[in-house]
Parts: sequence; C-alpha cells; structure tokens
Amino acid sequence: MRRRTGIAVAVGLVLTAGGVSTGIASAHENPAGKRSEASKGGADRGRGGMVFVQSNDPEHNSILAFRRAADGKLTAAGEYPTGGRGGAQKDNPFDPLASQESLVFDRRNNLMIAVNAGSNSVTTFRVRDDKLTHPRTVKSGGDFPVSIAVSGRTVYVLNAGGATNVTGFRLSRDGLHPIAGSTRKLGITNAAVPLFTDSPPQVGFSPDGRHLLVTTKSKNTIEVFAAAHDGRLSAKPVTTTSTGDVPFSFVFDQAGHLLVTEAAKSGVTSYSLRRNGTLDVITPSVESGQQVLCWIARAGKFFYGTNPGSSTISLYTVDGKGKVAIGGKDGVIAAAGGPEAVAEVAAAAAAAEQDPDAEPAKAPGAGPIDLAATADGALLYVQNTLAGTVEGFRVGPNGELTLVETENEGLPVFADGSGMEGLVVW
Repeated sequence: MRRRTGIAVAVGLVLTAGGVSTGIASAHENPAGKRSEASKGGADRGRGGMVFVQSNDPEHNSILAFRRAADGKLTAAGEYPTGGRGGAQKDNPFDPLASQESLVFDRRNNLMIAVNAGSNSVTTFRVRDDKLTHPRTVKSGGDFPVSIAVSGRTVYVLNAGGATNVTGFRLSRDGLHPIAGSTRKLGITNAAVPLFTDSPPQVGFSPDGRHLLVTTKSKNTIEVFAAAHDGRLSAKPVTTTSTGDVPFSFVFDQAGHLLVTEAAKSGVTSYSLRRNGTLDVITPSVESGQQVLCWIARAGKFFYGTNPGSSTISLYTVDGKGKVAIGGKDGVIAAAGGPEAVAEVAAAAAAAEQDPDAEPAKAPGAGPIDLAATADGALLYVQNTLAGTVEGFRVGPNGELTLVETENEGLPVFADGSGMEGLVVW
C-alpha cells in the first residue's frame, strides 16, 4: 500500500474486512447484583472509591490500585501480582491486547478478574476493604486471552490467538472452574500470539444473560450465542455482518439497546437484540470524523468513546428508542493527553501528507484506550498507554468533560510493543 494519509499512517493501522479498513483495538465493571461492602462507597455521589489498572507487564502482570477521592484525585494504594504474564500482540502501535474488558470487577460476587495473555491464563481476586486478596489462576482454555464476560456465576473468556474461541467457567469462592464442553470456536485461526488486526476484541453478555456476544475484526461480524442457565452455549452462533467495518467494542444502554464501535471509520451503530439472537439496526454508523474509535463506556446517561488515532474522546447520547446522536464539536468532547498530544497527532498527519512513504518514528499522541466511569456517572477515567497516564474527568450536566486528575505513578509507558491495558473504576 503505497500512499497512506492522516493518522492512519501515523499509527500504521490497516485491516482488510470486506475491503480495506483501518482498525485497532477496555475495561469495565459488571454491575449486576447489589453493591459489595468493599465498593459501595464508590457508587454514591460525593464519596470516594477505587481505580484499578492492569499493568499487562510481559514478565510479571499485576493490578495497580489507586484510592479515588470524591473530587476524582488518585493516590497509589498498592500493587497485586496476578501470578501470570501480560501479552503483546504483533505489530500493535500502542494497544497490546487489542480488546475491551481485559480487567473486570464483578460486583455481585465481589471479585476482580484479569487476563494473563502472555501465559494463557486468568486470575481472580477477592475484593476486601479495597484490597485484592486470595489470587487464584487457571488456564484460559486457549491462546492469548484478551476479554472477560460475567453473568451471575458464569464467566466466559475470549481467547484471541490460535484457534480462537470462547471458554466458559463457573465462579466460586475458590476462583474459576471450567465448564465441561463449554468451548466454542469462532472460525478464525491466528498465530498463538496474533496480529492485533486479526484478533477478536470483545466478549460480553446481554443484560438478561441469555446471549453471549463476540465481535470479530477480521470476519467483520457480531457473533451471538444463546446462553443456557447452566452456562453452556448454543452449538453455533447467529452471525450478523457489522454495519460498519472493523467492529470492536460494545456496550448496552439501560433499555437493552446494543451499541457497537467500528474502528474503520470511527462509527457507532445501535442494534436491537432479538430473543433468537438476530440483530436489527436502529442507527447505522454514526461517524465522529475522528481516527480509530475502538472503546466505548457508559457514564450515567452519556456514552464516551476513545479515538487513539486522534488522541481525543467523543460523546454520544442514546434516546429511548436506541437512536444514537453525537455531541461535542467535530466529534470531540475532550482531548486525551491535553492539547499537546492532539498537536502531536496533527503534526504527524501533516508529515505523512508531505511524505506518504515515510514510516513514523512512533505513534503520536497520548494513546487513549480503555475507559470506565464511576457507578454514579459523575467521573470518567481514561487510560493513555503512550503517555503512561490515567486521566480523570468530571462529567458535566450536558456531557462535557473537565479534567480533574492526571496520574502516572507506577504506570508503564508503552515501549517495544508492550504497555498497560485494562481499567476498573468504582
């Protein structure tokens, strides 16, 4: 491909999915059930809480803990080794796992769950008094686990390498226990450590737990399995071709509408999910004009997406019928990494226009990837892998974002293909 323009050049992202598309690849809490004693303070407006970041260190993966004050400021509060290794996909510009939901907090069972992509395993921690205890590690059921889904006591792990699959587990106080016969292949074969453009990015349950969804970048599909009460899935999924190219992450709104990001043209499509697993388009591909939208998270009545190719954050709203609208100016509600990071992206784009064949020295900007909000939607945190920071924003009444914190203590800066990924907030 001789001529490459804009930020797509700077981050070197090219993927074929029914044509030539640009794509890369988060991190949230499973809010089902009542609040735990360890976390319930973070669910009330005006109270403090916690923020957890997965280091994804390729030698010794760990979870970095920060106490969150009511004003959003963070204070380092310890590090908890998972006993496994982090991972780095091939040829990724700043996104080592290329996924959303690599670190999750299950409020109902009071457990933190993390992937160890480099050692093909998953670790659970009990959460007690804002600390992580009793780590338990099990094999993930495949190669390069990148995403986790929880519904009740059922957990599914997305393995993005090798013969890609989802594998099921049951939760107990002793961690995860494999569900016999639960593995379902996705029809994609990668290297054991995959290219970031080829790996499926997210697994997740529908709000009622009746369906398990998986997005695939290389097939350009959304796969929907029926999920039984015993945790087992239908033999085959219902497959829907994505409305926009390179479907990445997804989230459900409070009414059960599905929102899916599309990295190729930074779009968001909303769907209704039928009981038989089919998806009906409500709003097709609301594009922001930004570069490489991948991650999306809900904060109260608002939805936010990160655009690492532009070092920006976009705002979306969804009405009662699932129709999506975009806010902000030119698809931007805030800069990730500040104006300096956005200027760096612009300079890289200008240089690429002048010399389309020149390879950029590094990906520009802050590299915003995972994002997550407090339970009351008052604060939004964004993980910047290139900058090695987590930024906290206060959410305004109209969805505007005001920066209140930039934390870098103990956080790794992306280098040699490796960097942090995974974020949980309460």
